[in-house]
Amino acid sequence: MGSSNKSNYEPRTRGGVDELIVQSLAKVDAIALGVAIGTVLGFGIFFATIVLLWKGGDVVGPTLGLLDQYFIGYEVTPVGSLIGFAWGFGTGFVIGWIGAGLRNLIVRIYLNMFKLRGRMTAVRDFIDNP
Repeated sequence: MGSSNKSNYEPRTRGGVDELIVQSLAKVDAIALGVAIGTVLGFGIFFATIVLLWKGGDVVGPTLGLLDQYFIGYEVTPVGSLIGFAWGFGTGFVIGWIGAGLRNLIVRIYLNMFKLRGRMTAVRDFIDNP
């Protein structure tokens, strides 16, 4: 402890298990998750379209072309890949945002039930042992 070398300094942290529990119950940022999932889905559609266009052939992407049933304006064309990216990003954002919100709600309900159970136990102990 008498050493003045700051590289040996390790801040006091909570136990590994406690820290893991706190991190696993932390609130998920809905916007960040939405942007992440939206980006992955958008680029997935974009690159799938570009690969099909690059591959070429007589009939290009009839299966991927079915996305035009869901994404207005999408086609297996270079411009359609950009439209597909926008639709994919929007869809992924909504999925991620709703998913994070539901996860946060479930964790909040779980923690409130846990707190309520603890309070009820404390009241029961107080009543049993005045």
